[in-house]
Amino acid sequence: MEKALKGVWIDRKKSLHEEVYDSLKKSILHGKLKAGQRLLEEQLAHRIGISRTPVREAFHKLERDDLVTRLPRRGFAVREFTKDDLEEIFGIFSALESYAFYQATLHMTPEKIITLKKKIEELEKAVKNKSFDKAVQLQTDFYDLIYKSCRNKKLLNIINNFQDYFYRYRSALLQTKDGFKHSIEDYRSMLEAMKKKNPRLVERIIRKHLLREKEAALREIEKK
Repeated sequence: MEKALKGVWIDRKKSLHEEVYDSLKKSILHGKLKAGQRLLEEQLAHRIGISRTPVREAFHKLERDDLVTRLPRRGFAVREFTKDDLEEIFGIFSALESYAFYQATLHMTPEKIITLKKKIEELEKAVKNKSFDKAVQLQTDFYDLIYKSCRNKKLLNIINNFQDYFYRYRSALLQTKDGFKHSIEDYRSMLEAMKKKNPRLVERIIRKHLLREKEAALREIEKK
């Protein structure tokens, strides 16, 4: 845990508990703090150099966000994924992303196609170099470019509300066996369909892509 906590820091611009909360949330969503990892108030407070009260308040807020669970004796743990979680989040993924990708295809330009192609190439290079943090960020950039291309502010606002959860699941999924490989293949297929201005095909590809991700995630849960 001590190694993982090295990435937890605060800059004191907000209230202490908000800074601790933001930093812990980012560490959980980005996979620095792993599912099931135990978190102790005293240890974290000592690591940061503050009292236990703001740490406790941050833990309570993370608990309300469903990112940590309270342990029977003392402390908290990063919340494990469940089958119900996967069904819920992938249901949201499928509805929001299929519509966003459909709309984005209608407004796609040659310039954006070139930018997206470069992102895929950078992603593939990062995977080959085993730079997984960079790969997850590049994948997020790829999706963001498509979201913004849909030209639907209300849809974009809804997607932004779920971005943190999307990031966490994708970060975990991409590190499963063949996770990156299949994603890159799907992105290339999507891009080809976007070039041809075929929104229905893009929609089918993203739905199939998400179904494969869900099945991979379910297999990981069943292994535990």
